[in-house]
Amino acid sequence: MSGNKTKFVPSETGSNDLSFIETTALIVAYHRSLEHARPDRLFADPFAAAFVEAAQAEGIASDTMPAAPTDYFAVRTRFFDEYLLKAVHAGCRQMVTLAAGLDARAFRLQLPRGVRLFEVELATMLRFKESVLSTLRARRECDRVLVPTDLRDDWPAALVEAGFDTSVPTAWLVEGLLFYLTNEDGDRLLQRVTKLSAPGSWLGAEHVNHATIDVMAAVLSRLAQGGAPWQSFIENPDAWMARLGWVSRVSPHDELALRYGRPLELGAFPAGKQPKAWLIEATRG
Repeated sequence: MSGNKTKFVPSETGSNDLSFIETTALIVAYHRSLEHARPDRLFADPFAAAFVEAAQAEGIASDTMPAAPTDYFAVRTRFFDEYLLKAVHAGCRQMVTLAAGLDARAFRLQLPRGVRLFEVELATMLRFKESVLSTLRARRECDRVLVPTDLRDDWPAALVEAGFDTSVPTAWLVEGLLFYLTNEDGDRLLQRVTKLSAPGSWLGAEHVNHATIDVMAAVLSRLAQGGAPWQSFIENPDAWMARLGWVSRVSPHDELALRYGRPLELGAFPAGKQPKAWLIEATRG
């Protein structure tokens, strides 16, 4: 499919209650909208502001969101944009974004025809997202399949039912998710990803070390109060990826920020409290 057509795989679960618009998804959209407005932006996202405005119209105010540095989201977004485009150039014609939120990469990255992108997310979130994109008359070239399901359920079965092909290389994107899960749940999710991944598949993921949780205590406290606590951390992402069956290339966020010309000014840290956000690109042989 191309143009404005999107395949929406029906689900029996979910409701039309807009309380599903999670704080975390809005935080990302809000900061992407700020980055898009900069003359020296690291990426373009003309859809982010519309998502925030539509949520505000439903009574969800952006000023209730915890403060966070826009540069962090800008660097992370740029990294995963580049990761997906590299995966396409390497031959991946199938992509999956888990907990897709308000991401609009199917539209803004100009993914070519022949690429099929699956977005796995709660049905109500996807309906809200589609209503905004429809109003904007957003267009793209790649195929796009929406898979409304809860990651706590049997999402691999829902994905396969939606047309996912386990025999071809896939580029997976797990952005801004794993630290919200326990270590056990994060491992279980990635084990499912590994099982679904043909040789030649790619994986993009993000995690943090324990010091990051300590440094961000004030922000994380507000997230926890809103029902979205961080529950896990990783100290050695290469070993973690290897244990799960992947060969990884890990880019610490602070090093990427310097490369992109956006170093974060987080101040001095106590001895032994150096925060590290890991941005991971991995492949499966």
